[in-house]
Amino acid sequence: MTEITRYVKGQDPDRDAWLTNFFTENHLAYETFPDAVASPEQLKFIVHLDEGEIYYPCSDELFAAIIEKRADTILTSAYIGIWTRLERLVSEVVTDPYKKRYLLSLLTIKYNHETSHKVQLPGRIEKRLLGIFTTISEIDRPLAAEREQENRRVAAFLKSADFDRCFNSPEGLEITADTTLTDIDLQLHLLRLKRLLLLSSLRPIWRQDEPPDLATICQVMNAPLDTPEWSWICNWLHDVIAGRRRPCILWVGGRSGEIVFDLAILGIFMKIGIKVILAVKQNFYYHRVSFVDLLEDPTLDELLEDADLIGDPKISKNELVAHLDKDNRLLVISDGTREPFNPLLTSVTYARAFKEADLVVYRNPGGRENINNHFLFTRDIVSIIPADDGELDILLKERHPRAIRFSRAELRRKAEQLIDMVKRENTAGKTIMFYSAIVGSIPSQLKTAKEVLNVFVEHLRDSLHEVVIINPGEHFVEGMDADDIMYMWEIFQRSGNIDIWRFQTVDDIVKSFELMGKKVPPEWTGKDATYSTGCTKEMEIAMQIQKQYPEMQLTGPPYEKFQRRKEYGVGKLYDRTLAGSE
Repeated sequence: MTEITRYVKGQDPDRDAWLTNFFTENHLAYETFPDAVASPEQLKFIVHLDEGEIYYPCSDELFAAIIEKRADTILTSAYIGIWTRLERLVSEVVTDPYKKRYLLSLLTIKYNHETSHKVQLPGRIEKRLLGIFTTISEIDRPLAAEREQENRRVAAFLKSADFDRCFNSPEGLEITADTTLTDIDLQLHLLRLKRLLLLSSLRPIWRQDEPPDLATICQVMNAPLDTPEWSWICNWLHDVIAGRRRPCILWVGGRSGEIVFDLAILGIFMKIGIKVILAVKQNFYYHRVSFVDLLEDPTLDELLEDADLIGDPKISKNELVAHLDKDNRLLVISDGTREPFNPLLTSVTYARAFKEADLVVYRNPGGRENINNHFLFTRDIVSIIPADDGELDILLKERHPRAIRFSRAELRRKAEQLIDMVKRENTAGKTIMFYSAIVGSIPSQLKTAKEVLNVFVEHLRDSLHEVVIINPGEHFVEGMDADDIMYMWEIFQRSGNIDIWRFQTVDDIVKSFELMGKKVPPEWTGKDATYSTGCTKEMEIAMQIQKQYPEMQLTGPPYEKFQRRKEYGVGKLYDRTLAGSE
């Protein structure tokens, strides 16, 4: 099993071909489907992978069975479950006899075709069949009436006298002569959180017209929750309340009914200063909440009245951070999929939200096998799902020990340290020059780019008197991606402390290779700062800053030549135009 899960390519050509077939048949190969599948850099926002390690969005057992071509039993059982759900869905929501028969016949043909080779992951087949169903049925928001009713029931329950009486009961508080107000504050938040989580597993609240009786509600609310996972959550929140962290939580919502409890829980987090991002499904997935539900469901629309809904699937880091830095408002995004949990297919916005979060909470039972395989993630993950009515099943998966995270505070601090340094130099009468140059815009040339940059900056330092030259390459920290770098440098650049902003020219590059005693190689011939996406973004910033500080000098290629580069690839240090479309 270890050899299979830690798959090593290049040892068996036949098995490698079958592996490639597995990814292409499931439409999970980035090289084949770059517009739909996450790039390796985007995937690493979520999953921590060693060099050459291959990620697959399924259990280790299933992957091994597929690679060894013995997955018939496992897959057939999962496929039957998919068909059972789909057949029930068609029977429930399609009323026209002809269309119902037509849909079932078409879905049967597609189902038999997709399942015949026993290589398709269940989630991928279900996604395709649901896509056919929603397109052909032409039903706007299938199961919408039922989901909206479940949300109304929970919203009404949370306003009921029985709920208020049990929820605000002091039962469970432990107060002694040594108990401090901080202890009481922590206990109050944890007690409320525990009660809402336990109630969210009591399905009759949203499945029945009348909620359970007062005794049942109080019994569920005050049930003990003594597990190592709950203790971990309590300790994490203790650090928040004690002021040792000001974190961000990515909360991946679950089903209708339950989502109303989720929103009440998120309100508790926001009251204690936690930034919260709520993620829901992009499209219809049975009773899971989708992005359109937030706009069309009257209950959710009212509950999210003050939230920021972000529909852009490819939001930039700076835009996301700007939203997070606003007043304490809930951010709502889509995960970009109609599958339980598949990091290979999540949206750029979701991947960036995952990267910005300190803790990720999943409320979707279907994603458990992809969380519980051998892969470790870049953030701590807690999966909280209902067990029996009134009981919780909590899974904790702590982040990979080598996962590097640069918080916004750390990046700001690095930028502010540089700002303080140049202010001191400026006070001493020195001129501040910022040098923008190609660093990662030429694939496979990062090492050479750094050498070219460093050699030329040293040449400038030897040539210019009383000039402090800021070389971005000297401040690169291992683990930073393009998102981190641009965020940090933009803070510095907008501080107004740059006297001369110099952009790399063709002559600069020629001089660098001359100083190294080399001829300019073909990859570098004719290159200058206009070839770099980072420099292009920096030129835009420089033009804006020059309007604020007209005395700042701009030197290098003219502005017009900077318009040929596109956006960064997600997390890349080189350009999307060179790497292929995202």
